[in-house]
Amino acid sequence: MPPEIPSPLSEQMSQGPVIGPINLIPNTLIVEQLAAAGFDFVWMDMEHGPQTIHDISAATSICLGSGVCPIVRVPCVEDWAVKWVLDQGVRGIVFPFVNSPQEAQFAISACRYPPAGHRGYFPDVAATRWGADADTYVTRANEELCIILQIEHDDAVQCVEQIAELDGWDLLFVGPMDLSASYGKLGQLDEPEVCAAIERSLAAAHAAGRHAGILAVDPTDIRKRVDQGFDFVAVLPDIGIIGRAVREYSSDIREALK
Repeated sequence: MPPEIPSPLSEQMSQGPVIGPINLIPNTLIVEQLAAAGFDFVWMDMEHGPQTIHDISAATSICLGSGVCPIVRVPCVEDWAVKWVLDQGVRGIVFPFVNSPQEAQFAISACRYPPAGHRGYFPDVAATRWGADADTYVTRANEELCIILQIEHDDAVQCVEQIAELDGWDLLFVGPMDLSASYGKLGQLDEPEVCAAIERSLAAAHAAGRHAGILAVDPTDIRKRVDQGFDFVAVLPDIGIIGRAVREYSSDIREALK
């Protein structure tokens, strides 16, 4: 029998904030280390990372077997980008640059089987990985998939309350770097205009009775965002974690050899 898969992220967030890294390196050994490190989820990235669907399939299986939620950021809000990822058995989908209620509604519908949405039917792989038959998987997938809409442009902020009014999504995720860039202030996350946009997105998610997430890369910033009320924090990507560890290790060796 397959191992028990992790509980839905929406349930986990109701009990406290969830934390996880971004997987940019398409390698099963890397994913195994991330999944074994005590995180709540592993975010595989197809927007900025070089992952293929074969990489996503292998990583999803590793995460499910480790009791960690596999989620994937697809490159765009399009059916072709969503369908084959969902069919690998992932537990969540991240949609980048959702800038209108219409885009949000399409993203939600793409993740739901009819009549709730328009997801195409071919559940065999995902059902097996969830330890379910096809009919059971269809029902559970419509209930348990975590649908994550990224708010990372002023266009989205200006209609974030309308996006939040929609049914069927679970998490509004603020992409702070691209959001700040949309105000001409790339990386200036403490600028009042950027801070206000982040707060507005957080408030809209919670006013709708659902969850909010953000990217934060160092422990101090992670603590700040959790205290601010964020329920989901994506942390350093694997390439950043490895780079930091390698530099520190090299520095320690050179120091010891002085």
